[in-house]
Amino acid sequence: MIKEYATSLAEQMGIKLSRVSVIDGKLLGCRDSHLLQLYSDDRMESALVYQREIEALHEGISRARLELRLRTALSRLQMLLRG
Repeated sequence: MIKEYATSLAEQMGIKLSRVSVIDGKLLGCRDSHLLQLYSDDRMESALVYQREIEALHEGISRARLELRLRTALSRLQMLLRG
C-alpha cells in the first residue's frame, strides 16, 4: 500500500517512478520504521516511514506527516532529475 501511495504522490508532482523499494527497518536496527527508496531513471531518494503510518494507510487513513515526508523526498528527487 505504501508503494502505491508514494507512486500516486509522485504522479501528482509530475514524477514517473521507475521503482519503489521498502527496506525493513529491522535490518537497519529499527523495529518500528522502514526506509522507502524512490527511484526515477538513475536517481534515488529515501524517506523514513514508520510502521504505524503503514498500518494507518492499510486502514484508509492518510497521515499529514507521512505525506509531507514523502513529498519532501520526491521534491529532492525532482531536483536531482532537473540537475
